Amino acid sequence: RNAGSEYEIALPQSEVTCFVRGVGYYAGLPAQVRLAQLDQLIQLTRQLYPRLRIYQFDARALYSAPVTVFGPLLAVFYAGGHYMAFRDRQRIEIFSNDFDVLIREATQTARDFPDYLAEMRELIR
Repeated sequence: RNAGSEYEIALPQSEVTCFVRGVGYYAGLPAQVRLAQLDQLIQLTRQLYPRLRIYQFDARALYSAPVTVFGPLLAVFYAGGHYMAFRDRQRIEIFSNDFDVLIREATQTARDFPDYLAEMRELIR
């Protein structure tokens, strides 16, 4: 909250849906835990916007492996068990451009994300 940094996150919309419904990776996670986590995320995304921007994309239309871009100097790609770090500008630019595509194709914008989560919260029983 006090870092002064900006964070832009893109995640598959299906990930939020699975979390809310408690299926897939989240199977067995109690409803109370999911509600508490959603409440925390709603609060943070409202409080920290626009420094924290979370977008959702349709993973059926676009695929993205987990990647973190730290400005123009470093990009880190998660390869399932290990990370690969890149420092050369050409590769970092490729990762940045791919991330930009996810943002452009977002099904849910960062401004609307907290309200979307609040609506999804109602599905938890």
